[in-house]
Amino acid sequence: MSTSSSPSDRVAELAELLRKYKDAYYNGQTLVSDASYDALEDELRALAPDHAVLKNIGAPVAEVVTEWEKARHAIPMGSLNKAVNETEFRQWAARCDQLGAQSDLPPISNNLLVTEKLDGLSLAVNYENGKLVEAITRGDGHVGERITPNARRMKGVPARLPEPLTVSIRGEIILKLSDMRKGFPGYDAPPRNKAAGTSKRFDGSGCEHLTVMFYDLEGGGIELPTEEAKYERLVELGLIVPPFTVTDLEGALKIHQEYSTKKRAELDYEIDGLVVRANDLRAQHLLGELADRPRAAVAYKFASLAKISRVIAINWETGPTGRVTPIANVEPIEIGGATVQFVVLHNASNVERLGIGVGHEVLVSRRNDVIPHLEEVVVKHGPAATIPTECATCNAPLSRRGEYLVCTNLQCRAIVEGRIRRWVGTQDILELGDKLISQLVEAKLVREPADLYRLKVEDIAGLERRGTTIAKKVLDNLHAKLPLSLPVFLASLGMDDFALETAKLLVANGYDTLEKLHAASAEELAAIKGMGATKAKNVVNGLRARAEEIERLLAVGVVPVAPSAGGALAGKTFCFTGTLPLPRKTYEDLVVKHGGSVLSGVTKDLNYLVMSDPSSASTKAEKARKYGTQCIDDKAFMALIDAAASAAPANEASGGVSSALSGKSVCFTGAQPKKRSDLEKMVTANGGEVRDAVTKGLTYLVMADPGSSSSKAKKAREYGTECIDLATLERIIGEAGGVIDV
Repeated sequence: MSTSSSPSDRVAELAELLRKYKDAYYNGQTLVSDASYDALEDELRALAPDHAVLKNIGAPVAEVVTEWEKARHAIPMGSLNKAVNETEFRQWAARCDQLGAQSDLPPISNNLLVTEKLDGLSLAVNYENGKLVEAITRGDGHVGERITPNARRMKGVPARLPEPLTVSIRGEIILKLSDMRKGFPGYDAPPRNKAAGTSKRFDGSGCEHLTVMFYDLEGGGIELPTEEAKYERLVELGLIVPPFTVTDLEGALKIHQEYSTKKRAELDYEIDGLVVRANDLRAQHLLGELADRPRAAVAYKFASLAKISRVIAINWETGPTGRVTPIANVEPIEIGGATVQFVVLHNASNVERLGIGVGHEVLVSRRNDVIPHLEEVVVKHGPAATIPTECATCNAPLSRRGEYLVCTNLQCRAIVEGRIRRWVGTQDILELGDKLISQLVEAKLVREPADLYRLKVEDIAGLERRGTTIAKKVLDNLHAKLPLSLPVFLASLGMDDFALETAKLLVANGYDTLEKLHAASAEELAAIKGMGATKAKNVVNGLRARAEEIERLLAVGVVPVAPSAGGALAGKTFCFTGTLPLPRKTYEDLVVKHGGSVLSGVTKDLNYLVMSDPSSASTKAEKARKYGTQCIDDKAFMALIDAAASAAPANEASGGVSSALSGKSVCFTGAQPKKRSDLEKMVTANGGEVRDAVTKGLTYLVMADPGSSSSKAKKAREYGTECIDLATLERIIGEAGGVIDV
């Protein structure tokens, strides 16, 4: 890590590297070792513990042309912390025991459930009244792809459960070695890669060779006391589960040794470690999470392998912040079933320290059987690599800042793309992915965020593999995010020390307009608790440096607004837990829309805990009642939202909303005569809620042909949703005295 660069530079670089490495891994490639990845993640957690990258799971859903519909998980699919050796595993167990003792729990290390860490693809399979209704890939943990037709073909995924349960079951798609030989003769790459490609084939061919093993379930109307009971419940439902054992710390170590020396090699499928959890679910809840990862669970990985290869080339890639990362291209070697060709060397100082050059023999490992790491130079054949003086992307001169080379040309394509990705990523704009951003920059259609809002349908449609349908969807999603709240606007700019939480802090302290922020001095901002002199100075300098860019954004209609301080839910806090009818983000957006706040856990400051069964005796519910928090269900929450919407002022010059659609929800599908973003604004302007999918409780599904027999229309009718066209919706709004043109 550089000691001379600013912390915000380091945070940006770490975030970009982690995204890149994670995306490569979940798309069947390998760039860095788990040990290196974990070290970078730990460094980012120390610098920015609330950074979005630490909460993201998996890799973003690909934005290339696809027939699979994107879907949000009702409960995010999380990940686990890792232990790579016995020392780290014992440290994890000791920490669990220490935290458990603070809650008067017996030693957690005496009651552990151990199971296999399957090397496959995570899948959430949802059942309603015992019937399979959808299967969603993990994606980035929040948004995946709905591959239900293919999941139905996979072994271990029943169309119906033996009981009429409404439940979400988590599992792993794997390709057994025997099935790989039988179904894909001659294929010799990692089974995980073949499973990944096969699971998303549009015709579903080959999915019959895939197997899903399950390991978790949410819902079902029963509070289970232990992980063991959860696995036994999965078995009762006729589902395939990996082997599991309840034991203590020493027993878990013995099992790990048995797998490492014998059992792993005898399996008909690949695993890369063991998953060890506190067996007591109450203990899991009390220990809570750290950076969205459960404290009471760990992935205990197997020792890695290493092989010698030869360096073919060393490439110097410029990243989104201008920092240049050296990457060694080595002769392909197979390590633990994966082919390794590229190894990240991190920075110029590391290249100099290693003395590495083209032709040198190097030791490459996959310390946790996942991501490559260059351990050392074994034999040097020829001179060490020459440190470059020019950017490989734009040919501008490079500067040396501590351990790093830096390109300072703000027009460098790598930097331009990085800034656009930051703008898009902060707002979570679907469809506008890295490939499209690269195309737009290469075509000189976009050089800064304001250019995105000047794009026309034909600009995007003319790019390779796009077209009018994709172009309209991209622009609809872009404009649907408007208006941006002031904190999101500022965080999207990617300025030093201007993360989303910093922006929220400033707004909460009265700096709720751009004018007030521009007029503020560093001394005034430094006086705010949680800011400090350095951060305040960076904020003032950043705003000054981006003043012209901000003006250009305002000129194209991107005008930020302060979050509602006087909404009907102002001062109220909400937390959502368990399985609920709608995606969690939908509930959270409704709270924020009406001036409330969302908390991630039960604290003394929490007003409402929203859950499927308010009378539950779960640990969270008990803790909430202890603090005087109201436990409510989805219906009670929506009643609060309806009341909040009704309390809002009528849609007059004041800019409020009408109540024509109060308490009603609307989903638009297919081609519409107006822009999707305009239609969604019309719904919200009339007090309604926009949903992005057909779910229970949806009031209207708006489509060109309400008599359609499409799967969406059929699902809507099953839920009692009314299928209407746009003209009917506008008539409903008009008859209720609402506004149509907004």
